[in-house]
Amino acid sequence: MRTNYALCITALAIGAAVLICGCTGLPGDGDPNRTDETAIVENLTADEVLARDGNFSAFIQALDAAGLRGTLAGPGPYTVFAPTDEAFSRLPETTREELFDDPKGNLAETLLYHMAPGRYATAEIAANDTVPTVQGSPIAVDAAGGNVTVGGARVIRRDIPAANGVIHAIDAVMIPPDVILLPADETAVNVTENSTG
Repeated sequence: MRTNYALCITALAIGAAVLICGCTGLPGDGDPNRTDETAIVENLTADEVLARDGNFSAFIQALDAAGLRGTLAGPGPYTVFAPTDEAFSRLPETTREELFDDPKGNLAETLLYHMAPGRYATAEIAANDTVPTVQGSPIAVDAAGGNVTVGGARVIRRDIPAANGVIHAIDAVMIPPDVILLPADETAVNVTENSTG
C-alpha cells in the first residue's frame, strides 16, 4: 500500500510539472527566431538598433553627417534598408567623397532612399514589384529564387525588429535615380572661363 501511495504521489508530481511546463512553455518554444535579445531590441528605436549592432557604423556616420539620425529615432514606423559597413567599403572612393561633400544634398537623398514609410516584413516586400521610399523614388524589388533584392542590393539579414519599424541589412549602397554622381573612373574637372575685355 505504501509503495502505491509513493507511486501515486510521484505520478501526481510529474503530471503537475508537465502541466506547468505546458502552460508556461519552455525557453525556445513558440517563435524559433525570437530570443530574449529580440525582446530587448524591440524596445529600441531603429537608430539605436543600428548603433548597437556594430555592423552599420558607416551608415550611422552618414546619417549623422546628413542630420538624419533623428528621423530613425522618431515614431515612424519605418522600414530601413541598411547597408552594412562592408557595403560602404565597396563604394568607390570618389563616390564616397561626392556623397559626403554634399551631406544635405546627395548624401541625404541617398539615405532617404534607404527608408520606406511603414513597416514592411520581407514577405511583404517580396510580394511587391516596388517599395516606396521617404526620398520619393520607389525601389525596384526582385524576389526570384528565394533571394530578395531591393534596388539591386541583396537583403542579407531580414526583419530586424525595432520599436519604430523594421531593418533589413543589405549588401550595397543604393543610389537614387535622380542623384547623379561621377563614374568611379572619372574625376571632376573644374573649368573656368577667363574673359578679358
